[in-house]
Amino acid sequence: MTKKQLTISLNEVIFFFTRAGFGVKAPIGVAEDFARSNVWIAENGFDPSLCSLGALDNVDSQASDLGILFKKTENGGRFYCPSDLYLSSLIASVSVVDRINLGINDNQLVLRNVDFPILVIAAMGANKCNGLQAFWLDESNHEYSVRFAAEGVWEVVSSNSQPIELSKGANMIIQPVSSETTSPSNANVKRYTTANEKEKILQSGVRVGENWQGIYDYFSRCLVKSTAESLASGAGAGMVDTD
Repeated sequence: MTKKQLTISLNEVIFFFTRAGFGVKAPIGVAEDFARSNVWIAENGFDPSLCSLGALDNVDSQASDLGILFKKTENGGRFYCPSDLYLSSLIASVSVVDRINLGINDNQLVLRNVDFPILVIAAMGANKCNGLQAFWLDESNHEYSVRFAAEGVWEVVSSNSQPIELSKGANMIIQPVSSETTSPSNANVKRYTTANEKEKILQSGVRVGENWQGIYDYFSRCLVKSTAESLASGAGAGMVDTD
């Protein structure tokens, strides 16, 4: 598992990332949504292990909190962490999608100090939140704008060349797409068509790099250690399919 380049399937993304989320004690429903977001990440040509290991590390080290609160505001609503820690993107992404499904109309949602915005974007993409856009300025003073203008097509506009998956620590604003959107000066623009990248993934698999070992380590926390006692209690596979 220490190879720098490993290829896995989309089904294996679901299998490993659900259990990796559970490995940091995320609720099972949150862990399942985390895995589905990582499928979307992979389908768009990103390495899901690079996008998600930081979020898992933050929860594990208690730099981020899985606790979340919501407050209605004049312009819509605000999600925030009840502590002074980062708001974990594992729980923020689930909460945002749930709120969007209730209908945000012309209002906006604000996420305060979310650790890794890419996972919020991935959850929105995986749940087809078309017609919405997200803006943020991260702790490195980098600006990002993501637009979901049509199903399966999304656009990233940034003020720098730093990959979106490395953006960390941001107050995100999510609202309906507006024709009044302004781009940062010297903007970098990249458009993605999910169907095109997904076709490549189905042919060649999902490539994960050196961060995969960290994902596998969290996954491994869910494994039952092989002992005489665990085998006696029924752990492990049988010798034949009917066992």
